[in-house]
Amino acid sequence: APQSMVGVDSSIIGPLKEMVQAAGDRPVILINPDLSDKVSAQGQQNVRGRQDRIDFANSFKPIWHFQNIYVSGTSYFPILGSIFKPSPLGMWITHQRRDLVNNGGEVYVPVLAGEEMPEGEQILDSFES
Repeated sequence: APQSMVGVDSSIIGPLKEMVQAAGDRPVILINPDLSDKVSAQGQQNVRGRQDRIDFANSFKPIWHFQNIYVSGTSYFPILGSIFKPSPLGMWITHQRRDLVNNGGEVYVPVLAGEEMPEGEQILDSFES
């Protein structure tokens, strides 16, 4: 991963580019990728080639996604809701977790849908309405 690399040749971007080129027109599937731009150890992956790395990372498109929404700085609970993309052409759906009466469990209610992954402020606004 870029954030734990030691030396310029240790970045995942180079080998991943080679695999994508070798795949040609066939799809390449990444499981739980984190290709976001990060400051690397010893500043090895700093400004040089940054835009190229960002462009390459942005060339991948999610075909399926699930993510819990929870309060930052806490553990995974309490879960406030979830973000879900069920298929390559599917909409991004934000669900809000709601408790059932008499401790009857919980239900996830769709509160927001769109063609782009929702931003934090959009999610919070949809939870308040």
